[in-house]
Amino acid sequence: MSTFYDGLYALQYPPCPGGTIYIIRQGDTLFAIAQRFGTTVNALIAANPGINPLNLIVGQAICIPVPGPAPVPCPGFIYTIQPGDTYYLIALRYGTSVDALIRANPGVDPNRLQVGQRICVPVVAPPPVTPRTCTVALSPRISTVPSAGGVLWLRTDQFGTAQVLVAGVNLPDPSTIGVDTTYRAVFSWPGGTVSVPLTPVTGQPGVWVGTAVQSFPAVAFTSGAVDVFPGPVLGGFLRDCR
Repeated sequence: MSTFYDGLYALQYPPCPGGTIYIIRQGDTLFAIAQRFGTTVNALIAANPGINPLNLIVGQAICIPVPGPAPVPCPGFIYTIQPGDTYYLIALRYGTSVDALIRANPGVDPNRLQVGQRICVPVVAPPPVTPRTCTVALSPRISTVPSAGGVLWLRTDQFGTAQVLVAGVNLPDPSTIGVDTTYRAVFSWPGGTVSVPLTPVTGQPGVWVGTAVQSFPAVAFTSGAVDVFPGPVLGGFLRDCR
């Protein structure tokens, strides 16, 4: 039996031999669920002792005492969950919505995504990303900090998942050029953006470094940019990644 805590209550997945686990959504009623799955309200109540049919809780797991419907073909492409993924970030990355992802993946709990899990993204599959290992020199963007410099290093696989390292040198205290107290590298491209926080290197004044694992679409390498904020104090273009 799986259990998680969402800040309000512990949600338990009931035993459901031969049936289907279903996650309650906004607006659900036992009558509507019974009609959807071809069963009855009494059968649902019998399969879920203790359930309050008048107080279904969004996110609650119940047992449907019949096999689930046949899988629906994905009207887009199959995506494999990566570390840090959420439905919101996936929707933002591929130009869809969280609601569309939920509809395309009935039975998938968006709050319990697992690395390696495969879901349907209901949009046309993006073009594959060419695997690469490359660097981009980051140039000063502020005339008052002409000695600042930096480098972006990344290694990307064919799915666009990249190991990223961003380093800046001769950077002033960030509060002297903006309201922020730390630096961050912001990657942007048409339809998407991600941010990588940087931290100061102990014993090396002016040196800030950040690492992350991120996903980038093919368009990021033709029309994308990376800027180090506040400022931006440094910047470069992903098309220069060689």
